Amino acid sequence: MMLTAYAQVGAPGTLQIWVGFFDTENPPPVSIELNEAPVAPVVVAPVKAIRDSMTGPNGKPVNHRGIFAIRRVEPDRPYRVVIIAGDERVALPTRTLPTAVPPMLDGSFNILLCSCYYQPEDSSGLLGTMVSQIMLRPHLTLMLGDQIYGDLPLFEDLPANTAGVARKLGDKYRRNWASAQLGSGGLGSVLSTAPVVCVADDHEFWNNYPFEQTQLPNTWTPQGRAQWTITALALYEDYQLGGGSAGGAQRIDVDPLKILVVDMRCLRDDQFNNLVPAATLAILRQWVGDLIQAKQAGRPAFGMLASGQALFVNRETDSKKRSVDAEMSNFAQFDREIVPELDRLADENIPVVYVTGDVHWGRVAQGFDLRTSRMLLYEVITSPSRLIRVPLLDKGKEMLNEVKGLFGKSEPWPRHGIPANVPDRFGTRGRFQLQCDPEHGAGYQQRGDQIAIMSFSRAGGGVNFKVSYYGINSDKVISRSSTTQTFELRIQ
Repeated sequence: MMLTAYAQVGAPGTLQIWVGFFDTENPPPVSIELNEAPVAPVVVAPVKAIRDSMTGPNGKPVNHRGIFAIRRVEPDRPYRVVIIAGDERVALPTRTLPTAVPPMLDGSFNILLCSCYYQPEDSSGLLGTMVSQIMLRPHLTLMLGDQIYGDLPLFEDLPANTAGVARKLGDKYRRNWASAQLGSGGLGSVLSTAPVVCVADDHEFWNNYPFEQTQLPNTWTPQGRAQWTITALALYEDYQLGGGSAGGAQRIDVDPLKILVVDMRCLRDDQFNNLVPAATLAILRQWVGDLIQAKQAGRPAFGMLASGQALFVNRETDSKKRSVDAEMSNFAQFDREIVPELDRLADENIPVVYVTGDVHWGRVAQGFDLRTSRMLLYEVITSPSRLIRVPLLDKGKEMLNEVKGLFGKSEPWPRHGIPANVPDRFGTRGRFQLQCDPEHGAGYQQRGDQIAIMSFSRAGGGVNFKVSYYGINSDKVISRSSTTQTFELRIQ
């Protein structure tokens, strides 16, 4: 049996541990030690088979997971959790979330951002190595989508039956989640760095999910798309969620920061109407209401919203939104019900930071609210951690770069795109004027494989944040960190 575990963000005052049991038809009972002392964990999700259709000699499932919580732990404190199952033991150093953002002189609340991870491009485990060497230790990890690439490699022939699809996708999850035990590249080191929250984007399913894609025969029929969807949703819930269902949202409050991670991918429809169901929209509205209520009560709070797709991007054209990559703004609910919630916060002079991955470059941009004449909306993008490889096209880019190198003009990231310019406006009637002009001190741009750490500190009656980007490259010069200017969040 192979045993693995990582810490998830759970209820306040708890340590929540996801435990995976691989290669056994009969997972043994679990016992847990906390700082060398036995504890009685609460079962958040009982041990059950991972829905990957992998079976053993007796025809029973061989991969399982359970989720356990340790209650009454102290905030912002390191712990050593040991999970014991049969003859296997896994040690998991972790820490609990703080209850508040510290003052600037006392440090910072740090969030590790990671997205768009293509495991075949990380056979040496360089991502995990780089994460382990970062001196600025995170309190929280946000996995911002495309934790697996269910539709890659590009010419992979997925089986036509449900069990076959489940085994293919399940193997990709297993390689990513159990990479430390397998001794290969994967997400194991990232997942074990700090308590984790995951949110999905399209490659948890397939490119531009839920729409048919020319290069993916399994998506050509409603039956094929439904088969793939059901399987991918099940595995996403089994590996990435803390016992809940896809399509929801998770709140994390670290005073005065109110964080909401929203799944706007899993349950979006194929008619360009809704991104989220009514229950998730209600959670978004409650988050907005709590921010406004805190201000009115004289306890200013600041919003952080995270999801799997970029905000400050142009709407995809009608001719391409099904075949290329539909943006959130292509869906009616975005302008009708989601953007108005950001308007409500701007009307109250409450700043919001939106965090995502998705686009294969990094950027920090800001939105100046023309109605209040204040900077009230920010977008932080970190993507990719390991870029997908496009056959032939990428090889051509690399060969051309080698030729350029003969003349001293080679690029460190020949396969990676350049960060896109922000649109001029965003929001209802274009109320936000967008800015990202690093040459003149506005915003930041980052090219290449990357991760980032956002650092928040209290400053007077507000909060300051900055973002440190780290290139994922064996060249120490290229991988050296680069930190943005300090951005100020204030409420009037």
